[in-house]
Amino acid sequence: MNPSTHEQVLDRTGKVTFTIKGVSMRPLFHADTDAIVVKKCDPDELKDLDIVLFKRYSPVKNEQFVLHRIIGKPKNGNYTIIGDNCIDADIVPAENILGVVASAQRNGKPIKLSGLRYSLYERLWCKPYRVRFVVLGFMRKLRRIARRVIKGTV
Repeated sequence: MNPSTHEQVLDRTGKVTFTIKGVSMRPLFHADTDAIVVKKCDPDELKDLDIVLFKRYSPVKNEQFVLHRIIGKPKNGNYTIIGDNCIDADIVPAENILGVVASAQRNGKPIKLSGLRYSLYERLWCKPYRVRFVVLGFMRKLRRIARRVIKGTV
């Protein structure tokens, strides 16, 4: 029996559950521990900062299913989508968006995707995504300096 793709399961049931792979949505989601429920959606009803499942086509990896966050919708109808831990954004046609995150769990406990703490995370980390790369670069440099100090090479 052929395994179903996320798209086939969404078409059949209206939702799909899977475990996160990769680090592109850190610090919000963790690989191999977080279970995500994605529900089918109308792409026209999506808004900035929604987390969506979309299809990406790559000459090397063929079709991929990617879970990232919407950061903009240009006038041409395509969405600008980026992972919370990524540098490069994807420009995604509406027809490639399969669904939106409905809920998430880590080790069987719900991950809150609402409330003050989550809203601050979205507004201070996700929305100003260009700023976070400066912060991440600065933190990386500080870690390198700290390692050299600890090793006594400074």
